[in-house]
Amino acid sequence: MTVTANDPRYALFETLIECVTENRPQEPHQISEIDVRFYTDDDWYQHEQQTIFSDVPLILGPSSMLIEPGQHFTHDHAGKPILVVRGRDKKLRAFLNVCRHRGVRLADAPQVSRKPTFTCPYHHWTYGLDGTLANVPVEESFPELDKSCRNLVQLPCEEAHGLIWVNPNKNGEIKLEQFLGNIATDLDNFGLKDDYFFKQTVQTRKANWKLIVEAFQDGYHVTRLHKNTVGGFFMDCMAAQEPINQHIRSIVARKEFEQAVDLPPEQWDFRNHASFAHFIWPNTIMVFHPDYISQMALYPQSSGETVVVHSCVIDKKPDSEKELAHFERGFDIIENGVFNAEDLHTCEQAQIGMDSGANDTLLVGGHEGGLRTFIGAIEGTTGRFEDFIKAREQKIPCAQES
Repeated sequence: MTVTANDPRYALFETLIECVTENRPQEPHQISEIDVRFYTDDDWYQHEQQTIFSDVPLILGPSSMLIEPGQHFTHDHAGKPILVVRGRDKKLRAFLNVCRHRGVRLADAPQVSRKPTFTCPYHHWTYGLDGTLANVPVEESFPELDKSCRNLVQLPCEEAHGLIWVNPNKNGEIKLEQFLGNIATDLDNFGLKDDYFFKQTVQTRKANWKLIVEAFQDGYHVTRLHKNTVGGFFMDCMAAQEPINQHIRSIVARKEFEQAVDLPPEQWDFRNHASFAHFIWPNTIMVFHPDYISQMALYPQSSGETVVVHSCVIDKKPDSEKELAHFERGFDIIENGVFNAEDLHTCEQAQIGMDSGANDTLLVGGHEGGLRTFIGAIEGTTGRFEDFIKAREQKIPCAQES
């Protein structure tokens, strides 16, 4: 077991082998219910924003998006305007994208751009790549101005495991070793830090963010919802998952999985015998396809609307037009055929159904245990939804003055 000792993927793969050989789900069949308001209640959405998203490391993209000094992008989906930039010293930094003079938005780069400095469009205050205030036009009109006190406001930022991590709370922190647990080992073993940034899409979908996370937490829908795209590549209802801190390591058996049952662990293929799909708290799905990786980040904008950022990385820059066309086709199938037309479309239809009032609760079955794990992670941070609703209903309105 020396090959497997330091790689946590092997234990879950072995669990999946037991499920396949015994033709059973990971856990005994059970039914549970979820209050529909968990996905539609505006007060709960605000509570999630405060308790989940206000002070937490977020993955803003693959670090290979920004290679050269001056490369940068802006990010406006996490409740604050953020500027991420590669410095002349090769270090990644994140700032609030706000001029320190009159508060105007400094940069506008929804896609990766490159500049030697950042100049505010209003009065042309100029900042270096490290956020220092470098130039103030007509500086004598600001007597005794200490420019060092007007540098850009920096946010906690780390480049690790091939990803860009930013905490939107300027007074927060990032402790990735403690935060990730052995999920970090998976990210390294899948080779993210050496991958090449291929493509990214950004769109807004009319669905609660949790519905989209849950679309990646069960093996029950795979051969059904995806029957016209990738469903034929997978075994039916053969999946396993385990919680790691607030994250979830998940695996779904591909048709080739039966070949792995009789192989020694050293020959198990974590990209072709099965597909891993990790949930990284609080809002990221990592899908490890056979020859590329999808990183889907979900940014709730309201109880019924989510910005979806899908980034794709591949092993290396394509060497030929043929190789480029291969990855273009693969990305198109996943982005437009699987994610957009099937997963995200279905989540939007579910949101419409929930808003209709047809159901008070939703059912979760035996092959959907990942949903229970995910909801447990949510309520471990927010408190129980049931308690939140009870506390709200028990509030006594102030007596009106006579």
